[in-house]
Amino acid sequence: MKNFKILKYICFIYMHLFYVVVYTQQYEEMSFHELKSAIIHTEEHLNSIGKANGIRIIESIIDISEKFNSKQEYYLKGYSYNFLGKIHFSTKDHKEALKSYKIAELFIKELKDSPELTIDINNNIALVYINGFNKPRKALKRIKYIQDNFNDLNEKTQHLIALNLANVYIKTKDYNEAHHLLEKCEKYFISRRQYISELVTTYTSYGDYYHHKSKYNKAIKYYELAATIAENNQLFRQAMTIYKKYEYLLVKIGKEDKAYKILKKYTKHHQTALDIEKLEAEQYKKQLIVSEEKNTIETRKAKQSQTISIFTISLLLLCLIFFCFFIYNHRKTKVLGKSLTLRNKQLKIAKEKSDRLAEVKTKFISTVSHELRTPLYGVVGLSSILMERIKDEENHRFIKLMKFSADHLLNLINDVLQVSKMESYEIRLDKSLYNIKNLADDIKNSFEYQTEKNGNVLHLNFDSDIPNLLIGDSVRLSQIFINLISNANKFTKNGNIWLNFINPVITNNRVKITFEIKDDGRGIPIDKQEVIFEKFSQANSKDHTTGTGLGLHIVKNLVQLHGGDIKIKSAPGKGTTFYFSISFEIDLTNKTNNKLETAKNCITILNTKTYNILIVEDNKINQIVTQNILKTKGYYSEIASDGLIAIEMVKEKRYDLILMDLNMPNMGGMESTKMIRKFNHNVPIIALTASDTQDTVEAILHPDSGFNDFLRKPYKNEEFFRKIETNINGKISKAS
Repeated sequence: MKNFKILKYICFIYMHLFYVVVYTQQYEEMSFHELKSAIIHTEEHLNSIGKANGIRIIESIIDISEKFNSKQEYYLKGYSYNFLGKIHFSTKDHKEALKSYKIAELFIKELKDSPELTIDINNNIALVYINGFNKPRKALKRIKYIQDNFNDLNEKTQHLIALNLANVYIKTKDYNEAHHLLEKCEKYFISRRQYISELVTTYTSYGDYYHHKSKYNKAIKYYELAATIAENNQLFRQAMTIYKKYEYLLVKIGKEDKAYKILKKYTKHHQTALDIEKLEAEQYKKQLIVSEEKNTIETRKAKQSQTISIFTISLLLLCLIFFCFFIYNHRKTKVLGKSLTLRNKQLKIAKEKSDRLAEVKTKFISTVSHELRTPLYGVVGLSSILMERIKDEENHRFIKLMKFSADHLLNLINDVLQVSKMESYEIRLDKSLYNIKNLADDIKNSFEYQTEKNGNVLHLNFDSDIPNLLIGDSVRLSQIFINLISNANKFTKNGNIWLNFINPVITNNRVKITFEIKDDGRGIPIDKQEVIFEKFSQANSKDHTTGTGLGLHIVKNLVQLHGGDIKIKSAPGKGTTFYFSISFEIDLTNKTNNKLETAKNCITILNTKTYNILIVEDNKINQIVTQNILKTKGYYSEIASDGLIAIEMVKEKRYDLILMDLNMPNMGGMESTKMIRKFNHNVPIIALTASDTQDTVEAILHPDSGFNDFLRKPYKNEEFFRKIETNINGKISKAS
């Protein structure tokens, strides 16, 4: 008896859930998107359906739309009234058209997130004012509203609006502006063959333009050109409009005979258009018959599906009855459930522990990054300054060795932090414009000292078919080459190293380049070639070579991040070749030369004036280093030891650029920059940070941070001055 009650309860629950799902699905079939599709379908087949029927359909949709939430209701009503306005406009009922458009505008204003519909409504209102009420000033106001408030219009929409604006200027006798816009539209529509109708409209407007200027021969020429294109492309309704304008002009200038011929053509096209509409109506009726047959079939299928559902429910009921005889398994299931609950708790605890460890690791990396790089910035910076100032050969050699050791230590730290970021999936490729030929030359020049030290010669082979200007992450690409060349130089003595950029394959706007880093050194045994890409692995572990064993591991990950796969060819005594292929986007714009020229001009301007730079830094050594580096280029600088002092100094004095450290007492760089931006939006601010975490970088690059750029300490002087010049140049460009 007890088992029967359980069975009865289970059956009731199952059937209840089944019917709820079925009826919910039926209700959702009358959806917002289906009503929107009905409006679009009516608009596309209006000639077949008939304008009266079209109005009835749209009015029905307006009534149905009230059942939806306010946002969907307003969208459907705005869309519907906009379409009603188009119907009234096509029947020359301009008063009703304007009324419908303005109702549509009221609903869409409530939404505030339908730019395409807003543009269409304002453009339609402009057309009514031009063609229906001869109020070009009001039309101009609407078109200007679109241009001022919507900056991301596609090219076609921009030129259609320009065409409407040209017609307004013709009406207002602003002929120069009208002619300029017509030339622009003609050039655009000619270059795109799919816009034949728009080109016909452009030439018709040219005819109107010359008609208003009383240059009747030119007007006749453009009316004839527009009519010919319309006829050749079966645009009969446009042809009718053109012939009507043409006939009016001919009568006006006293050519009644020719006007009569044009009137006959107008009548002919009018009849053709009526025949086409009749044919489309017949086709639409056939489509309706087919659609009704499909609905009948779907109804039959639904009944069959219902029968199958009833059969399925019955079968499930039998299964449930059968299941009741084995209800004793419930205890075993309960035990299993307890076991799974316990396992889930253990997994949850393990996950929380893992998350805590990851958080600790991130904090550790941030601390290590800051605490190691901050003193290194002082060592590298001071040694660079001393190398320039001390000319004594012996002391100069000691300082050079000190700088080399500091740079080497920095590279080791960078390798460890780079691997940590890869494991945390924090590395993302940048997309910026760069010259790959210049990048290759810079890499070759940067290794001149290191290769000469080992008696090696570095050769660069750059295929002349490779486009110079590419879009991608030049920094990550440089890291790949630097690690591979460093590795080749490490295991090659008195030999040759080749950096090859070869075999470009260009497809559309992309180029696939094969890169080779080749040497004639000792080579790598076959049994070591698989493991060299692993962390802390070295092919010749017995050699007294420096390094962390992370370089090739970093290279492999960066190549894969670019969508490539690095491979190796090597044998003992025969040298080593690493090779891989990467696809890049080609810069096809014509603006590059102008940008470069502007940059050159700005640099010229920059070099003709001494600029005042504010250094916001609490570390005394770093203050000295930064000031002395700036002096080498003739820059004047002042010091603020924390963010609060910096704010007061910026209020009292004008600076051309601010170098802002992030970690300082009293007030850090982030907060200080936000405070400065409240009263000074123009001065460029570059963040200086020893941290290398993704969170820090994202915080700096956030639009609300107030920073223009950032530099990781310690940095190379070339990069330091490039950043300064770029940001001051940008300020000069905006000012000019």
